[in-house]
Amino acid sequence: MNSDIIIRTIESNDADLVNEFFDQMGPESRSFVNRGNHNRNGILRYVNGARDNTICWMAEKDGKMVGLVWLWDLDKRIPWLGIAVGENIKGKNLGGRLLGHAESYASENGYGGIFLTTHTANLRGQVAYEKAGYEKLGLHMGSMEFLYIRRFDR
Repeated sequence: MNSDIIIRTIESNDADLVNEFFDQMGPESRSFVNRGNHNRNGILRYVNGARDNTICWMAEKDGKMVGLVWLWDLDKRIPWLGIAVGENIKGKNLGGRLLGHAESYASENGYGGIFLTTHTANLRGQVAYEKAGYEKLGLHMGSMEFLYIRRFDR
């Protein structure tokens, strides 16, 4: 199923793959993941070496980026997570693999857990995060996004 997909760190020569990935997003994904090109621009800053305290990984299949996960605020005890899965591969557990990859990194590097937000209308994301052990804390600072945390046992 996903055995031909590799997860690797995004590198300085990946700007075209990043742009192609964000360009393929449908309206729902854009509204949940990339309102105002905020996350595209942030990932491109990472590609260009201008975003500290961040690490980004891509899922790659046949030379194309099909998924993305990143952690930022790595100078904090609990970093934030962002994640996106390509339109043509949703529902095939790539999001779970990407989430697990970021969680393993955070746990192995001594972080206390992970924060994330998801739009209140992103029911697929809410189900996935809760299934993965994330706890819904409520609305994030009065926005239309739920705040979730996953604490690591120590």
